[in-house]
Parts: sequence; C-alpha cells; structure tokens
Amino acid sequence: MNLYLIIVTVVISVMILLGSLYVLVYYQAEEDRNTAYAPKVAVVIGLALSALVVLLLPLDVANRTSDGGLNMNFLYEFMYMAIFGMAVVILPYLIFYYEAEDPESIEYQWWTALKYEFVTVAVAATTISIMWVFLGYAEVPVQQYHFNQTLLASDEGCSQAACPSSGVAGEFKISVTPVVYIMALSAFIGWFLLVLFGGVGFAAIPADLMMAYSTRPQSIDLQEYAKQKMILNERASKLQQIGQRLGRDASRAKDRKTRTTYNKFKQAVYFLEKDWDKVKVAYKERGGNPLKYMCTMVFGLLALCVSILWILHIILYVLVQPPATLFLNEWFEKMDDVFPLFGTVSYGVFAFYLLFCVIKGCVKIGLRFFCIQIHPMRIGNTLMNSMMFNTMLILFTSIAIVQFCAICFSNYARLSSADMFFNVQVENLAFFRYFFQNNVFLYAMVVLATISGIWLSICPRDPRALESDDDDY
Repeated sequence: MNLYLIIVTVVISVMILLGSLYVLVYYQAEEDRNTAYAPKVAVVIGLALSALVVLLLPLDVANRTSDGGLNMNFLYEFMYMAIFGMAVVILPYLIFYYEAEDPESIEYQWWTALKYEFVTVAVAATTISIMWVFLGYAEVPVQQYHFNQTLLASDEGCSQAACPSSGVAGEFKISVTPVVYIMALSAFIGWFLLVLFGGVGFAAIPADLMMAYSTRPQSIDLQEYAKQKMILNERASKLQQIGQRLGRDASRAKDRKTRTTYNKFKQAVYFLEKDWDKVKVAYKERGGNPLKYMCTMVFGLLALCVSILWILHIILYVLVQPPATLFLNEWFEKMDDVFPLFGTVSYGVFAFYLLFCVIKGCVKIGLRFFCIQIHPMRIGNTLMNSMMFNTMLILFTSIAIVQFCAICFSNYARLSSADMFFNVQVENLAFFRYFFQNNVFLYAMVVLATISGIWLSICPRDPRALESDDDDY
C-alpha cells in the first residue's frame, strides 16, 4: 500500500471539508447566521462529497500507476450511495422543511416536509425497483472465437486458416447489482442537468464576467446618486405591491401563471438588489477598485479559453473517431510526468469548471425563461434554501461529471476502476446504452454550448421582468 498516496488523499479530503465550510460561511445570509444548523451541516457534507467524488478519477489513476492498494470499487460505491442518499433523502427533506416554515405551527412544518419526502422516496424507490428488475443487465460486446479442439490439444502449431485471428462479434449479458444500477441511474439523471445547465454555462460564465467589466460602476456625484436612488425606490415600491398580491404561498402555487409571475418577481428583486449595490459602489466608493474589475475581465478571458478547450476536446477526441488528437489527455500525462500532483491539479481545473458552469447555467436559464426559480449564490446574502438547492444540483451533476471525464479522458484513465465501471458496465446497460454509445449527451452539449454562445453574443444583457407597465401580473 502506497503510504504517500494515502497521506495526500487524507490531506486533500480535510482541505475540501474546510473549503466547504468556508463556502457556507462566506455565502450565507445574515438572517441564517445563528439558525438552520441541520441544513448547514447538510450543505457542508454535500459540497465536500461532490468535490471528493470528482477527484476520485485522478485518485483512481494514481492508485493504478503507483500500485496504491486502495479498493477503488468500494470507494466509488460508497461515495455514489452517499451522494444518492444526500440528494434524494436528506436535502429534499430539509428543503421542504425550510420552505414550509410557519412560526405559528412547528408541527405543520415537519409534517409537510415528511409528506413531500415520503412521496419523493416512494417515487424514487419504485422507479429504481422497476427499472432494475426489467433493465438491470448489461450487454457487453465480445468477440467469439472458434478453434479446432484437436489441433489445440496437440503439441504442433496450427496454420493461420486453422487458428483464425478474427472472431465473430457477439454480446455477453451480465446482471448488475442494485448498487451499480443506482449509481448508473443517478449518473443518467445527472447527465440531463449537466448537458442543459453546463452547456449554457460554457457560454454564460465568460459572457457574464466580461459583461460585468463592461458595465462596471462609474463614479457619480450626489445629484446623480439621489436620482438613481429615487428610480430604485419606485421599482422597489412596485415590486412590493406585486409581492403583496402574490402572497406568501406564491412559491408553492399549482397554477402555471402564478408560478411564472413569482419567478419573474424573484428575478426583478435580484436585479433590483444588484443595481442598488452598483449605485452604492458608484457613489460611496467612487466606482470601486479598478483592479477588481480588471481581474474580472482576466477571469472572463480565462473562462472563455477553458470553455473553448472543452468544446474542442469533446469534438476532436470523443466525437471524431478515430480521435484526431489526444489533446487534454496528453497534457495531463505530461503534467503527471513533471510531478504527480500537477496532473491532478490540471484535471481539477477542468472538472470543477464544469460544476461552476452548471450553477451559472441554471441561474441564467431561470433569469431569462422564468421556467424555474433562480437560486443565485450571493456573497453574504444567500439563503439556506438556495444553498441546499445548489448543493443538490451539483451532487447529481458531480456523478455525471465523473463519467463525462472518464469518457473525455479515457486515455488518461485507461485500465482504472472508473474506466471498467463506466465504459464496460454503464455504457452497455439496457436502455442507457443508446444514449452513451451514440454520444447523444455530448452532441447535445456541444450544440447547446454553441447556440448559447451565439445567443449571449447577440443579447448579452438579461432582460428585466416586471419593469414594463405591459407586464401581466
């Protein structure tokens, strides 16, 4: 057993746990600072699990190359089942409990959460059971060879015609365990979130960072500050009236019109708060620190480079067969040759970038289409329901990201446990195989990222809802 590998794994795990705690403290809202302890623990554990599972692939590669002796199959199963429990059982219950808050009746709060959670678990358990019973097998492609048994039994060699080197293509049907099937189904669900939100996020992260630079606050005088403050007060008064009409239960409304109006209301409040912060910086800080906005532009350009590299790698290495180039695989291997940790860091940059793309893409879609509630992560002003929603989102997508990276970096991850699990069992599972073998998700991601890039280049500014008198509310 490689003691160095174990020490590095423990140290990184502790750092990730502390980093998850820091994210919670850094982003949590002031009103949640001394309350909601159970959701906070769940968020820290969920963030740590999502980061750790993404880093399982480089650990798997290091364990293979250095003969580390770690049981990676057990680690994958343990981590995936822990994520499944957090994303399906614990976090949904806490979200239901948090959003059903009623100061007059604590019983109503936990009873409502329990009812919704029971339905969630029942649907999940029924779906998994039915699919595993009827589709819980993999059809692994094999080559079937037929030889002359008499010739094989003799000591003499056989001719090429008698001992052919080519076989007949066939399939070997193997059943998978319920744990493996839950892992595969969780990854399958995560793929839809990764493609939809991640594809949009590829374009949205660099676009929004560069947009933040171009629309940075400019120094204003007292007269302009008073004028802008009056305009924002009018917007706030209008939104306050809309909020009173919607009522407290608008977020749980069953009719589509009310839900859409509520989502527009949240979007309008979000931009009102951002505009107010920008006006305060423009007057009180004389436009703010210019280095901050220069860094924003630099990060936007770096994000654009990473997005382009991801799209090129998907096209040149995965979609083009045979691969035109090893591309990022070769880069990771060269970094590992320089120092083993460099390859892991390079992999981590590209893998964790996908998580940021998912969160950004989810917010961007919510801001423009009002089909889902927005849950933006704002420094010092993020409520726990938004924290838990984003944690649950990245938990599901982190599972798909591991498979995504195992596919995109198959040369880097060859002969690892992840390679055997995803590229042998999951890729050949009944029903799922049609999506994975035909690269449906990867084609969809490239197309969606391209469309999003064009769309955000033409319309970079998010439209403000409920600002026009023609809005129906």
